[in-house]
Formats: sequence, structure tokens, C-alpha cells
Amino acid sequence: MSLLLALALASGTIPAPTSSASDEIIVEGSRNSKSVANKYLGGVLPSSFDFQPGRFEDRLCLGVVGLPEKLRSEVEARVRRVAGATNVTLAAPGCRPNFLIIVVDDKKAMIDGMWRQKQSYLYGLGEAAVRRLANDPGPVAAWQVSELVGADGIPLQVDRDGIKRMFSLTQPSRVTTTTRTRLLGSVVVIEQKALVDVTTTQLADFALVRGLTPIEPQERVAPGSSVLSLFNGTLGPEDAPQSLTWWDLAFLKALADTSSDRVASVQRHEIRDKMLKEMAKLPAQQR
Repeated sequence: MSLLLALALASGTIPAPTSSASDEIIVEGSRNSKSVANKYLGGVLPSSFDFQPGRFEDRLCLGVVGLPEKLRSEVEARVRRVAGATNVTLAAPGCRPNFLIIVVDDKKAMIDGMWRQKQSYLYGLGEAAVRRLANDPGPVAAWQVSELVGADGIPLQVDRDGIKRMFSLTQPSRVTTTTRTRLLGSVVVIEQKALVDVTTTQLADFALVRGLTPIEPQERVAPGSSVLSLFNGTLGPEDAPQSLTWWDLAFLKALADTSSDRVASVQRHEIRDKMLKEMAKLPAQQR
């Protein structure tokens, strides 16, 4: 954390996000339909046939770097309230952060510094992926640190030849696989210049949804029905979602409630169906 703080504070000051402290979880709504759900998932989940969204199996431990104390506290409090509402288990204060929100003047310099000095924050990405993150022209860079384990949770073993192999009694089927993705950490880096007129509620909600979602910005555009569209560049902060939307909330709940050992197509359909069931609970005017 000391390295991250040094990198985040090494540059000049640019206006911070606007305070928006509140005890309520305010969520923005949109019309409910299967087509909206499909469009949402098409914008946030990679389309690869073998892709499996991972989940945190350890408690989520939040670290916020690069904001003044008051705003940092507001962001942390908001993330805790929303995470609790989406069945994400949070660790007690004083834990070692595995979910980092970093506000910095220059994300490329930040990522380059991580690559040189703290590659554990970039574990498993590879140099090409790191370069794409650093050189992307947008103000946000986010990634997940993960590992592949057996469906029963047993880590893959490295044999004498240095090849990872799985030893498991789990049998694959048309619905399930013998492995699953386990999230070890998540990092969301946002440049300060993008936070002008952005509230702490918007920042916290965006970072939480983004950190738990395996979206690939270089391949797809976040849907307008999501707070992930906040930094798309097409809308200003006043016109973008002011908080996470009902679709975001339904997605996070569905993601937490769907087994990670499902084949990609089955998992996507399960997530969509759970989202639609969640949305059906809302009054019609809030959908």
C-alpha cells in the first residue's frame, strides 16, 4: 500500500470528486425486458465460449488510495453498504486489501510503476495485457487477479516438468466443468481529471461494479443501463447514471449466486434468468 500511495500522490492535485454522503442505497432504474438483460450482459461479459466469470471466495477487503480523508471515508462507506446489499462478504477493518480503488494523476505511470516494482498487483496478466491497460486512452484501467482451481477448490499442481495439472474426482458434464476461476484481487485505477463533477456515490458504485465485473473495455462498450457507462466519454457526470442501476444490482446479486464451474453459455443464461427474477420483484415504475 505504501508504494501505491506514493505513486498516487506523486503528481499535482486536480479537483477531487464531489461529496455525496448518504445512508441510503439509491439505485437508478430502467425498463425491464429480456432484451435489456441480454444487451447488459453483452456489454459486461466477454463473449468467449470458454469464459468463466470468477468470484471472490475470501472476504472482500477494500483499500482506497489517492483521495482526501473525508472523500475516502465516503467512498469506503458507500462500497460497504452496496456490497452488503449484494451478498458480497466484507472483511473486518485492518485486513490486507484485495480490492483496490486507486485515484491517480497518470494511470500509465501508475501501471508502469507497478510493473517495475510491485508485479504482484498484476499477477497473471502478462506483459502484453499490462501494456494494453497502460496505453488505453481512457481514464480508467481495471483488472482482476485470479487463479484457476479445480471445481472442488483444489489448486492445480505443478509436476516435475513445470506443467500445471489438475487432480480431482469431479467429473465434467454438459453443464459443469472440472475447473473454476477464483478471484484473488481486483484493482480499479481512475485518473483524477476524470473525476471533475463526479460524486463519491458515482465513484464508489462504478468502482465496485467494475471491480467485480470481468468487462474488457478494449472490446466492448458498457451499456447505458449500467453505472459502468460513467466514463464512456459520451455523457457527462450529470447525465450519466448517478448511482448503480437496478440492472447493476441484479447482476451483482446473480453473479454472487451462480456457480463458477458452469460452462460459459449455461452460466450466462443462469445469470440472466436470476437478473430477470430480481428485476421482477421491483414495482413497475422502478424497472
